[in-house]
Amino acid sequence: MTDNTTKRSAYILQIKYLLFSASIIPALISGVLVYGQAQLHLFDWFLVILGLLLGQAGGDYLYYYFTNNHTDQRDAHTKIYAGWQPLFARYFKSAKTPFYVGIAVLFVNVFVLYYFYLAIGWKILAFAAVGGLIALTFTFLMMKGFKEVTVFVTFGPLSMAGAYLALTGQIAYLPVWVSIPVGLLITLVAYLKGARIKTSDDGQHVVSIKNNLIDFLTYLAFVSLILLVVFEVLPIFSLLGLLGIVPAILMRKKLASKSASIPQYLSATVQSIFAMIVTGIGMMAGWILQYHFTVF
Repeated sequence: MTDNTTKRSAYILQIKYLLFSASIIPALISGVLVYGQAQLHLFDWFLVILGLLLGQAGGDYLYYYFTNNHTDQRDAHTKIYAGWQPLFARYFKSAKTPFYVGIAVLFVNVFVLYYFYLAIGWKILAFAAVGGLIALTFTFLMMKGFKEVTVFVTFGPLSMAGAYLALTGQIAYLPVWVSIPVGLLITLVAYLKGARIKTSDDGQHVVSIKNNLIDFLTYLAFVSLILLVVFEVLPIFSLLGLLGIVPAILMRKKLASKSASIPQYLSATVQSIFAMIVTGIGMMAGWILQYHFTVF
């Protein structure tokens, strides 16, 4: 096994598990937005995290199935992420099993949904219905070129507004605005994860990427964070989220050219996930600190 193959496998494994932060971070932020309010219950917060995790996991199994176990040539996983499988998929005996497992995982979420339905009412059903529909149709939307938009809406405004509703019983603008920086960074991860492979002039396999789009999503994410602080949607302490610029810079350095080697590209994808995680943690830390310290 070559060094590049070893690095590739290691990066793919890291990405596989780190990607669950796409649902965990929005769920955590939604709970932190309720920090200091009497209605925040840790059990409810745990169920919100669990619900978003199950939604992502169920969607992953369905995506795996609808791309014919990642053999569809229109799917970036087919070449760059050769061998990529959802959790436990290597134990499946049938090509149809991922579909049944995906539906089963989403069905478990019905119990979480029922719990919040008893507490909140029909409003939570609307968010769950949209989320479930996206999980079922994501592969179709991706093939039609709507992957990034779908990811932004799903892991940004939809997830955080729905989680905030579950925790407070209120539909509010706050989680929607706060979701923008994190949603953009998750979209950046989604774009990188869907990059295409090509053969360079010297016969090497390289990844074709649009650095202008990467820069646009990165700059817009951090500018939106600053604007949320300027307009007092987030407290000034939430500028700690700008620490996410550090892994973003590391990511950008690895993608200095339009065509990156596969190990460079995979390493950059890992850094993009860390940029989202660090930014989200910084925003949460800032929201909590505002209750304990006075700046002016």
